[in-house]
Amino acid sequence: MCIPLLALAVVTQLYLLLPVSTNLLHFVKYATASNIGLLTTIFGIFYAIGLIIWGSLSDRIGKELTLIIGLLLLTSISFIVPFLQNYYLLLFARAVQGFCAASFPPVALAWVSINLSDSSKPKAISMISCAFLLAATIGQWLGSLLISNSLFYAMWILGVIYACGATIFYLYYLKSEQNKLSSSSTTLISIFSKLPNILINKKLLPIYICSLFVLLSFVALYSVLHRSSLINCIPTLRNIGIFGMFFSLTASYLFKVIKPAYVLAISLCLMALSLFMHAFFLNDQLNLLSIIYFFHFILIIGLAYAVPSMIVCVATQSEIKDRGIATSLYTCILFIGASLGAFLPTLINPLILIIALSILLLLCVIQLIINLRLNH
Repeated sequence: MCIPLLALAVVTQLYLLLPVSTNLLHFVKYATASNIGLLTTIFGIFYAIGLIIWGSLSDRIGKELTLIIGLLLLTSISFIVPFLQNYYLLLFARAVQGFCAASFPPVALAWVSINLSDSSKPKAISMISCAFLLAATIGQWLGSLLISNSLFYAMWILGVIYACGATIFYLYYLKSEQNKLSSSSTTLISIFSKLPNILINKKLLPIYICSLFVLLSFVALYSVLHRSSLINCIPTLRNIGIFGMFFSLTASYLFKVIKPAYVLAISLCLMALSLFMHAFFLNDQLNLLSIIYFFHFILIIGLAYAVPSMIVCVATQSEIKDRGIATSLYTCILFIGASLGAFLPTLINPLILIIALSILLLLCVIQLIINLRLNH
């Protein structure tokens, strides 16, 4: 239970500032409406980069030691962030924070696969995946609740959670007779040299393309909603989202009936349709709230099944020796999309952006189906 809770607290950082961009303008010097979204984007970019680097480091120094170091660094930077009221210093700190936060997700998943029994692994991985998804809505809720005229409450509460997590892993590390040092010869150079070939792999590339647009669409939608007349509906939409995210826990049962690739295709279709329907409300062509609540629920259901579907697809389509790197690359692309989703609404007309993303999701489905037919 500790790992899913920590996963929730760590990934929450990515979404924490999304709902309070206007609040930040009041106490962050040199922040403007056009650059404030970069505080989330820069976190997401360095988070994505860090996923690959920390995963490689854990192969050399051990999973638990990597988790301890990463969480302690994240604790330290989280306590420092509230003191930085200059936008450019805060932007740099968010980049460091994103890089440190990346130490947890891939290494925690690897730790679970090593230390838990085969019967416990599927449930644990499902819970961790659910926590990552819940962070998208709970993170925004925490931000709107705790951030008004400073970052102290939000960052320090999360910092204490990270410190507790580091302590728990340290106590476990002391009791463990193994994992003191890994004998793996894996290096960062060997990791990066494999990335281009894995990225352009004919079986994996369609999934990577899908992963770019899944969280991008979700984060972009919420960024747009916070700038629209629907802002008062966001608390209800978040509650719907939290409920819908729990459906990810049932994905493993669904995969027994439908192949993960087809579940992914169906999920993306649901996301595209519901995202397109949101555009009518953003353009004030529809105003019946029950309709947007229904389609928002459909969007979250699609997201809840799309993420675990992509994880399984990457795992099954990649070579065993490259599975770890392939999964890290998938996670990296996924969160690059999330970070872009926070920034694109400041560059592109919101209505055009949402319609374009719904079309791109449909194109992802088409290229995914074509790839399935070519490989079977």
